Amino acid sequence: MKQLLTIILVVLAVPLFAVELKPANVEQGFVEPNTESTFRFNAVDGNPESTEFRILDAWGKPVKTEQAVKDGNSLSLKTTLSQGFWEIEFPATKQRFGVVSLPAFQGKPDPFFAIDGALSWLVGDDAMREGLVKSAKRCGIGMIRERLTWGAVESKEGAFQWETDRRYEKLRNVFKANDVEVLEMFHDAPAWTGKIEKYPDDLIKTAKSWETIAKHWSPTWGAFEIWNEPEISFGAELPADQYVPMAKAITYQLKKAGIKTPVYGGVMAHFEKDWLATAAENGLLDVVDGFSFHTYDRAPGMQRIAEQYRDWLTKYGHASMPLWLTECGRPWKKGPKRPEITEDWASAVDIVMKGVESRCNGVDRYFPFVYPYYEENDNNFGMMDKLGTPARSFAAYVQMIRMLSDTKYIGDLKTDDPAILRARLFGKGNETVLVVYTGKLAERKSWKIPDKAIAVETATGEPLVVAPDMTIPLESESMVYVRLERSSNPSGSGRTISGVSNMVKPLSPIVLRYQFDRERVATMPQGYSIKRTEEKTLPLKIRVFNLGTKTFTSKLRFSASDSLVEEKGVSVPAEGFADVVWNLPLAAAELVRGESLIVKIDADGHDRLVLSFKGEATWDGVTSTVKNVTEIPIGEMKRWNKNAAAICTVGLEKPKPEENAVWRMFATFGEGDRWVYPRFDLPKEIDLSQGDGLILHARAIGDTRACFMLFEQNGCGYIVSPAIKSDGEWHVVKLPFPQFGHVGATRPDPNGKLDADQVRAFSFGANCTGTNCVLELKKVALYKNNP
Repeated sequence: MKQLLTIILVVLAVPLFAVELKPANVEQGFVEPNTESTFRFNAVDGNPESTEFRILDAWGKPVKTEQAVKDGNSLSLKTTLSQGFWEIEFPATKQRFGVVSLPAFQGKPDPFFAIDGALSWLVGDDAMREGLVKSAKRCGIGMIRERLTWGAVESKEGAFQWETDRRYEKLRNVFKANDVEVLEMFHDAPAWTGKIEKYPDDLIKTAKSWETIAKHWSPTWGAFEIWNEPEISFGAELPADQYVPMAKAITYQLKKAGIKTPVYGGVMAHFEKDWLATAAENGLLDVVDGFSFHTYDRAPGMQRIAEQYRDWLTKYGHASMPLWLTECGRPWKKGPKRPEITEDWASAVDIVMKGVESRCNGVDRYFPFVYPYYEENDNNFGMMDKLGTPARSFAAYVQMIRMLSDTKYIGDLKTDDPAILRARLFGKGNETVLVVYTGKLAERKSWKIPDKAIAVETATGEPLVVAPDMTIPLESESMVYVRLERSSNPSGSGRTISGVSNMVKPLSPIVLRYQFDRERVATMPQGYSIKRTEEKTLPLKIRVFNLGTKTFTSKLRFSASDSLVEEKGVSVPAEGFADVVWNLPLAAAELVRGESLIVKIDADGHDRLVLSFKGEATWDGVTSTVKNVTEIPIGEMKRWNKNAAAICTVGLEKPKPEENAVWRMFATFGEGDRWVYPRFDLPKEIDLSQGDGLILHARAIGDTRACFMLFEQNGCGYIVSPAIKSDGEWHVVKLPFPQFGHVGATRPDPNGKLDADQVRAFSFGANCTGTNCVLELKKVALYKNNP
């Protein structure tokens, strides 16, 4: 018994596990290079037994070992770090802490460089919040995108709670104290406003509420975004004519109240062509100060995406409107508190190169997503780790700010090197900065730089030695910065557009909105689909809001297919609304063929409403409008391959003839990222370049977003999302090839466009919010347009 007791005492004397450490503050993760700095770490629970630290370079290689000084349950480490990114490793717990060793930014921040922080929602600790704001300021970031829950701030009409459990007021005071502006954003509505799906119903109350909020918080705002990604689930996938009236009402009220904060609209998740066309036709660009969008595509696709938005703005008369990219990231796999090195590098280079491409292609402000640690589904988008120390992605962004602040894009370096995907030139004063990007590690380990190089630095700031033959080592880098003498700058013309607001017309207090009836129409981002009915007309209830202080009396002019149909009088009380009903004839030829029927309502120039309707198309109706219809043999089951998330159980089958389908997919999901995209290999004789698009006869059942994807042989994917409504009904849709957008989760496309002749497979699949979904196909065909 005595021997057993001795063994127990010996075991208890040995620590069962090493005590984990936590950085004393966020700010210590940012230091001046070549200057002794002190790092302090506090033990989470207990006293640290070890004092040994290792210093790792940006590629994870150990450089030196240091001993810290123990003070109670804390360790203090003094060391000097040269320029670049470093990690301090505590071997006892296998913890790594990031450090950015770059000079503090001096002067006025370049407004291009911002960041999506979402600190109100993603960071609960007040000290970490303040540390992140101060660190952003040190690094040259002048604006941070935030989130605001309107329903929490004003859960009861007129009863404003500025702090809430999110401590909104305290955080915004921290922003103000540190001279960092807020890009405010919301995408919810309190119950007392009434609801049209997710949007507020009562636009009078909505406008007054935001006037109060803006008067309180606009001193901390640099800009204000109305809603978030309205064309997808955040906006219930409603067409743009439901979003624009809300934007008009809020913008009018803010400007009327003298609020100077720029208002940004759109906030798009994707370049949804039809949604954007409807938004512009309904006058969104006439009322907002700027437009914002999001993308998670890879860096090589940025030029195409930015050009699409600029072309759209130009088409609708707003070529110079400020264009902001307010959410743009590259995640790493969720699970660890800090990203694995290879994933960290991939995230860093893609995020920064998207910023470089944005600066070259007419984007005026850039917000990487997301500043703090943040897990979503299978991903982590954080540019800081769980303990608030920088990942390589944030270090690379700080280096980009340092290298490209106050520069102007002046052209591209001509190179015939196939490994170089981009070679962008930026000018400032007597220097030119060349950004070289390969997209991935080249097979060779070096690259020859232009003559007269002053210095070469990595994506995270480490100086690279230039060999006598003017080559530099690529290491694990896929991008470098080369500083050149300005005289050595090759000639070139940049595409940078300095956005300035071109809103000159006064805003109107009159706002029109369509009060749609779910019993009669279904909704999609592209417009309204008229449900099967024997009725000869569709009643359109148009609500006329008057935000002004005088009664509004006028006529509404209704037209369809660009022909005048009818005028109706209306009288609307001050700060009130009135409804006008007009019956849309359903015999229009456009509806029979499944084409769009455009309805326009004009309030005598005070406001306009443009609506897009489609009938329930038939296969014969759609195919009658095209030629050379070639059916694809989707019933050949051997050509189908299962492709789904690990949590998905998926089945593929050929239904019985009497079941009215040719192909069926059923899927059941567990917890996690819910997606399923069965893949069909095209027969050799099918060449998509011989057509202009596809016709799809399909249906989707379940809480799902049914999408159609095309895959090039190089692995690049292009998508229409959603392809059909997920309402359990059969639908015939035409999918023109220009409608397909690049899938950011697939490899980057070097030429940035869909090459139909390279497509050898497609997927009909879905992203799901429920636990079950079923997809069915009757026909898929390639079509050629009539001349």
